[in-house]
Amino acid sequence: MIIKPDSLTIEFQPMSDPESGEVTGSHREQSDASPAQLESIAGVFRELFNLLEQYAPVWYTEEHQRRAVEALRALEESRQLAKAQAARSQKAG
Repeated sequence: MIIKPDSLTIEFQPMSDPESGEVTGSHREQSDASPAQLESIAGVFRELFNLLEQYAPVWYTEEHQRRAVEALRALEESRQLAKAQAARSQKAG
């Protein structure tokens, strides 16, 4: 999954099914999320990340962790950008 900071673009990259070796499809969504929406998304994602880190299921690999950390970083950048844009809009309006 890739979360891009310009507007909230979430791209779900193909992943291999460990049991069958099949590669699943990818999906892309884009929306102009508000700061409140980004805050909510970030909170849920952080909570899920923390649960994975705490319980460390056997299938949770270092690659999964690396990708999650990258996604958290990108989500935080998106959140900061959305807050700055909202602040500029309020000043202008």
